[in-house]
Amino acid sequence: MPTPMPRFTAVHAELLQRFLSAPRRPHGTLTYPELAGFLFSLANGPELIPPSEWMPMVFNNESGGYDTIEEVQAITQAMMALYNEVVRDPLGKQRSFPPACAFRVDPLDNLDSAAPVSQWARGFVRGHAYLEELWEEAIGDELDEVVGSLVMVLSFFASRELAEACHREERNGRTLAQWAGTIVELFPDAMSEYVRIGRALYQARRDSGVPGGAHPAPPKIGRNDSCPCGSGQKFKRCCGKN
Repeated sequence: MPTPMPRFTAVHAELLQRFLSAPRRPHGTLTYPELAGFLFSLANGPELIPPSEWMPMVFNNESGGYDTIEEVQAITQAMMALYNEVVRDPLGKQRSFPPACAFRVDPLDNLDSAAPVSQWARGFVRGHAYLEELWEEAIGDELDEVVGSLVMVLSFFASRELAEACHREERNGRTLAQWAGTIVELFPDAMSEYVRIGRALYQARRDSGVPGGAHPAPPKIGRNDSCPCGSGQKFKRCCGKN
């Protein structure tokens, strides 16, 4: 029988934050907030990306530098729990960040590259770019402007340069600080709408016979399946032990 994954908790968040930011991780390893944004975009795109495909990308397609099989199990389980937390939102009501990925009080402070939301946005941009061709193929002209606006909001804090470019393009007389405050207000609805549209496109592709599956429930891993952590062992003898 498939083994259900646990709910994502602050303990998982702390574990991922500590492990992914350790100096021994490969150059280009995603930080915990970047991972959260990355998985948000992958879990809500026009095609389901399996763990075996996205997990290596977390470590820039290099070895994660694990010390023990127990560490492999713990980190893999935490990443899968984070992914499943996004997938558990089938109606597009996702309007908040996971633990430790919150907005700073001053909107402009979120443009600091070390700010959690700035990191989340960079991860989101990376995930959306990975599926960009599928999005372009699926949305057509009628949704192009809508999705473009959502992506602008969700990527706004990825860098100050990007935010300033978006601000110049608006030309509405508001300062960058005022525009950043508006983006903060728009963010929850943009998250929800991105989920709704992405999953609607996914379902449409599935109904039309395009391979890829659907989002009815979090993905389950059979006990005799290969473990998604890449250890080469069966899931029940690796991460499934926990």
